[in-house]
Amino acid sequence: MGAGGAAPPVKSEDVMILIGSTILLTMLVIQAWSTPVSLNCDEDGCDYFEVKYDLSEGDVFTLEVQEGEVRPTVILPDETSDFIDNKNKEWKYEAKSTGVHTFNFSVEQDSVIDYSVSRGIIIDYGLYPIGVLILAFGILKRIFKESEDEPMEALLED
Repeated sequence: MGAGGAAPPVKSEDVMILIGSTILLTMLVIQAWSTPVSLNCDEDGCDYFEVKYDLSEGDVFTLEVQEGEVRPTVILPDETSDFIDNKNKEWKYEAKSTGVHTFNFSVEQDSVIDYSVSRGIIIDYGLYPIGVLILAFGILKRIFKESEDEPMEALLED
């Protein structure tokens, strides 16, 4: 330490608890965070809004129109397009091929949308079990270490 003092060593179970809880909290924040995208078209106008995602087969792109009217068009990785005449407030597209998918949203009026991608692979949820295992290991190690650290009472004879 800076003033010549000594800091006690950090216990490994405390580090494990910190790492496990950080992984769990980070994944929760990353997956729960959803920011609506505002499509503000003034008098000059904007015809469309474009979003690109590298999707694997089975991934699902979800669009929810909160205000206004938006018509989605999907440009597939092989450069063909798929126009969906959809006036519903919710729309889902499941990728049938792997590659970069471009989503164009034709804007009819000022609109607010919320879109997200659900991956069909374990990478989105794979860190939860890892975080739980690390956290549980740290907690169990702390519980068993506390029971081992109890002082023993004994009589010393000369």
